[in-house]
This record gives sequence, C-alpha cells and structure tokens, in this order.
Amino acid sequence: MSALLRLTLFTKTNCGLCTTAKEALTRVQSKVPFHLDQIDIYAPGQEAAQKYMFDVPVVELNGKVAMMHRIDEPKLIDILQKEKEATK
Repeated sequence: MSALLRLTLFTKTNCGLCTTAKEALTRVQSKVPFHLDQIDIYAPGQEAAQKYMFDVPVVELNGKVAMMHRIDEPKLIDILQKEKEATK
C-alpha cells in the first residue's frame, strides 16, 4: 500500500479565503486521501510569512506550490491523482 500524499496549507488567522480553502481541501480529501499539514505563516518561528504574506492560502505538494489564493478542486484532484500514479 502506498503512503498518503502530504499537502501543506499555509494560512493565517482571520482569513476568509483560508477558511474557504480548508473546506475545499476537506472535500478533495474525501475523493483523494492525503495528509494535510496546516501552517500559520505568522506563528512564532515561522519563516513563511515573508514568502507568502500576500498569497495565502497556499497549498504545497512536495515543497512546490500546487495552488494559491483559491482551490480549484477538479484541478487539485487531477494533480493529486497524477502524483499518486507517479509514486506507485
């Protein structure tokens, strides 16, 4: 059995787009299972604030940006399925 894909969601508090992205990711996760790490870019010790302060929410897959600002669910499903096939 292959390991779950791992996505990272870069977010911040009081972010409406981030809330919408989390909801979209939950729907996608029900179709293509993956592990989701959530990182608040303004958490102490976090270096992502400089990188993503104007772009949250940001979703990374294997350290590369997969989605930014909004989650295109069909596109993300396609990306995840292709990645899953490539890692078999």
